[in-house]
Amino acid sequence: MTANKHFKRRVRERARRTGESYTAALRHLRRMDAEEQPMSWQRIEKSQFGYAVQVPEDWDERPPNLKNSPWETARFGQRTDRRHSLIVFRAPNRRTGSPGDIAAGARTSLESSGFTDFRITDARVGGREGALLECALHDAGRVWAVREYFVAVDGVHFCLGLGSSVPEEDAALFGEIATRFEILP
Repeated sequence: MTANKHFKRRVRERARRTGESYTAALRHLRRMDAEEQPMSWQRIEKSQFGYAVQVPEDWDERPPNLKNSPWETARFGQRTDRRHSLIVFRAPNRRTGSPGDIAAGARTSLESSGFTDFRITDARVGGREGALLECALHDAGRVWAVREYFVAVDGVHFCLGLGSSVPEEDAALFGEIATRFEILP
């Protein structure tokens, strides 16, 4: 409570000093604090699924939700901060073609769930050619932004589904998670 009280005081002081809104000052100070602290990573190997993922040290693993998708293999997120999360999918590569083609197929499913603002681009995922699908779900003035990284190898494809309610703060983190992803031999 004390540390939180001091942080809130810093936010109010910044908002008063700069004329920013409380929310803008909060985002700025969170970003500054994150840049000052070096990120500690933990590596979680899922040998039964053929991959390893690295997530921030303070993220926990949760059981997959097979009602979401039968191809979901793991979930990760911070216990104390639900503004961002990671879901890892591993599925047979039924669609022939590039990771961009797989991303285009995922777009159809996301559109039916109300997502908009789609963009598909080339991306590196774990040192391999892949694709990045970006989209967002808008609801009551809030946004849930999604970045899905796709990579295909040996008849399967992997998807790192990263979601955030503060996408501008999480973009670099999500890119680093995709860079650190490993497909095991």
